[in-house]
Amino acid sequence: MHLHENPSIDLLLKLIYLLLIAGGVWLFFHYIFGWVLPLVIAYLLSRLIQKPVAFLQQKCRLPRNMAAFLCTILTVGLLSWVVYFVLSRLFTEALALFQALPAYLDDLPEKLDRANLALRQWAARWHLSFIDPALLSFETLLAQIEPPSVDAAQILSTLGSAATGLPSVLLTLTFILLGTYFMSGEQSKISGFLAQCLGEKGTQLGRQLRAFLYESVGKWLRAQCILICITFCELSIGFFLLKLPYAGLLALLIALIDALPILGAGAVLLPWALFSFLLGQKGLAIGLGLLYAVMLLVRSLLEPRIVGAQLGLDPFVTLLCIYFGFRIAGFAGMFLLPVVVLTAFKLREWGYVSLERDTGLSQKK
Repeated sequence: MHLHENPSIDLLLKLIYLLLIAGGVWLFFHYIFGWVLPLVIAYLLSRLIQKPVAFLQQKCRLPRNMAAFLCTILTVGLLSWVVYFVLSRLFTEALALFQALPAYLDDLPEKLDRANLALRQWAARWHLSFIDPALLSFETLLAQIEPPSVDAAQILSTLGSAATGLPSVLLTLTFILLGTYFMSGEQSKISGFLAQCLGEKGTQLGRQLRAFLYESVGKWLRAQCILICITFCELSIGFFLLKLPYAGLLALLIALIDALPILGAGAVLLPWALFSFLLGQKGLAIGLGLLYAVMLLVRSLLEPRIVGAQLGLDPFVTLLCIYFGFRIAGFAGMFLLPVVVLTAFKLREWGYVSLERDTGLSQKK
């Protein structure tokens, strides 16, 4: 791909294009993404209830608007109840953890000393005298741990800001509800209006993008969500059987870490099991090890069946997209930026986007 005959100017133009693309992505996530997110959620919900609406329309002879209204109310009500139940449970556990955190921090030096002593005894038992004793010490780690300061004024300010933003949240939820209803009940009219506005070429591009996003990205995201839910359920049940406090909160955090590339649940469970073993809590250590083994077994059995589609990006490109997506838009950007980049590649592959200039350069070659 050449933009200019001069190699230096060609490289400069490519860098300018990359900077413009990066700037556009940053502007989108910081200023536009928050606006279009409710519309995207409404569209996804309308796609979710598409088959139930069609069933009520064909089998029960209900008008499409009535079927869409019933399915929208039931779906949004069910999802709201699930979200409220999960968030209330997590909030309760997080509040209890926050209240008990000073006691855990007070016990931490003693536990680290016990683990340090166990490590030294293990090194002496196996005659590992070549290991630097400083590597077996947790004093550096302990020095870096500072108890969190509780500022009542800051907490009250945060609660006040949350209360101030409540009308905006209610307005957004109302928009999602109405958007889901109209996109499902008036699907044919909306499709016709968009086709008229976009024209034949734009409509064809929209259909290609929708088919591509559904077949590759949509299935991949759905598979990742299913795997996260399975991991969360496994961890919740395992922590409940191990009688660990804050089982739901810990399961959610580890499930989110498990969704990240490279890390996985083993980055938390294995060091936790080792630390428990050093503290003499062999039952907990064995339980965590068995839980991780069960998770690996279940994932090895289910992942090939659930993950039916991959993004199709080079692993290094995917890693770069995940990193810059996190720097630009946080946790959501880790999943959205690879989708944006892959969509851009597809548009270039279909001929809708081209960085090459139509000059006589190609004819000379």
